[in-house]
This record gives sequence, structure tokens and C-alpha cells, in this order.
Amino acid sequence: MLIQNIIAPVIAYFIGSIPFGFLLTKFIKDIDIRQIGSGNPGATNVARALGKPYGILVFFLDMLKGFLPLYFFDRLFSGNGHNLALILCGMGVICGHTFPIFLGFKGGKAAATGCGVFLWLAPVPLFIALAVWSLTVFISRYISLGSMISSIAIVASIILFGNKPFGHGLPLTLFSIFISILLIIRHKSNIKRILDGTENKIGKKVKSPDVAEN
Repeated sequence: MLIQNIIAPVIAYFIGSIPFGFLLTKFIKDIDIRQIGSGNPGATNVARALGKPYGILVFFLDMLKGFLPLYFFDRLFSGNGHNLALILCGMGVICGHTFPIFLGFKGGKAAATGCGVFLWLAPVPLFIALAVWSLTVFISRYISLGSMISSIAIVASIILFGNKPFGHGLPLTLFSIFISILLIIRHKSNIKRILDGTENKIGKKVKSPDVAEN
């Protein structure tokens, strides 16, 4: 129990704290992504500042750091993909990404790493949420809006299609609600810009520290 419920989530937190966006831009371009655009080390700011290939690479690295810890801990914990220990590990890795100890607790917005976590915990709801994200971004051109609405979609999908979401699946349901709320809170500046009509749309290059990030 100590390994599953305490040590493993702590390890997951440190894995989540690995700032791939910061490291990639620092070592490849010798720049500090925190000084460019929005200052956020997430995939969207990297893509807008340096180009889509870098943003895509950061997205997949951040997604993998959400997926791989759960994959390995699932093997360690006898293959129960929805047990409390794995959910705690998922929470640890997402909190590490969002509040990384290596960057003064100022990290990304949980979208990419959250994808990796739910790819293992709830793949079908994740794919539904990704479809919602794609449709939202296609219509609105706002990546941030797509991230927020898709986070709500994954909660709805888990409730609608999950295995007893208010029975033995309740921990996963509550976890998805927590992550959705966290992601929306992390996008509060984007919400303000959307309401003001100043949110940066997809395809635009970063021009100031006040543009959207993810």
C-alpha cells in the first residue's frame, strides 16, 4: 500500500515535472521558452514561437510522460487499470506537469499530459474528447477553447460510457472531474481573452506575451 498509494504517485509527480518544452527549446535553440510569447512551456506556445514541428514533438513527449508511468505502474500493480493507485499516479503526473518542481511550480496546462493519462485509464472517452477537440478547434480556431470543451467531454463520456461510473468506477469519474476543473482554471486567462475577442487563433505566430497557450 505504501508503494502503490504514496511512493508511486510521488515518482509520477517527478516524471510529470520534466519540462520537455523548456528543455527542448533550451538545448536545441538555446532560448528560454518562458521568455517567449506567453511564457508557458507547453506545446502550443512552443509551436507558435518556434514552429509546428517543435510543438508537435513537445506535445508527444508531454503525452508520453503521462502515459508511460501508468503503463509501468499498471504492470507493477497486477494490471488493474482503474484502481485507486493508478488514479493517484495519474494525478501525480498531471500535477507534476502543471506545477513542476524544476520550474518553480509554473508549468503547462495539463492538456497533453492529461491525454497520456486518459489514454491508459479511459481510451474510448479520450478518443471521443479528441473528436470534440478537433471539431471545436475547426469551428472556432481556438486551441484553448477546444481543450476546455474536450475536458468536459471526457467527463461526460466517462459518465455515459464508463463501467458503473458512480459505483466501483467512481474514483475515475471524480478524477476526470478534478482534471477538467484544473484544466479550465489553468485556462482562465484564455477565457478572459476569448470574451474580450483578443484570444490568438490557430495558425498565428506569437507576437506578444499576452497570447494563448496550452
